[in-house]
Amino acid sequence: MIIIDFDDTLFNTHKFKKDRLEALKDVGVSEEVYWETYLKARNSNDGLFTYSNERHANVLEASGFEKEKVLEALEKTTSGLALKNTLSTGAESMLKEFKQKFSTVILLSLGDPAFQELKTKGAGISEYFERIFFVDDSKEHVMKNLLENHKPEQVWFVSDKVSETKKIVEQIPEIKSVLKVSKNIDISEYENSGLPFFQTLEEITKYVTDNS
Repeated sequence: MIIIDFDDTLFNTHKFKKDRLEALKDVGVSEEVYWETYLKARNSNDGLFTYSNERHANVLEASGFEKEKVLEALEKTTSGLALKNTLSTGAESMLKEFKQKFSTVILLSLGDPAFQELKTKGAGISEYFERIFFVDDSKEHVMKNLLENHKPEQVWFVSDKVSETKKIVEQIPEIKSVLKVSKNIDISEYENSGLPFFQTLEEITKYVTDNS
């Protein structure tokens, strides 16, 4: 079994956010306002991940922008072609390889479930997974449930998030993990993690294949 993260792993979320920033500049949203409102839209008051086109548009409307124009600009970045072009380099090749190698390939994505589903389907990768989980709180409970109900000989987890992955490995030590370096995380975090990490998905594909 192999479990794979979506944002900043299979999907170039850094590029996605930049594309959305550029789209919103056309309706008068500055970079400062973009990031300020993005942070407000990202989480609910109780800490759940709630970011979506609609929620960001609502936050910008509260700041004086016309909601319909904002929504139209954001939706340009979530069209099928735009999302397909935002896949990380090597993502489809890796998924094809893992589809052949592992009996079960699982996508585990943190964020607003409806928005994550929109991104995943638009990127055109849903077909590679036996199961897909979208969660808005944390990944640990899904991982524990998966392993309690399904005991494969080997379980891999591929993600970019250092602290989250370390926590999961500490709680579920039978999981073998490998990290994809993200531009949003200082390289020193990867170096100090004690976990294998690589810059590209091609390197991760080879590492997992060689060690499975």
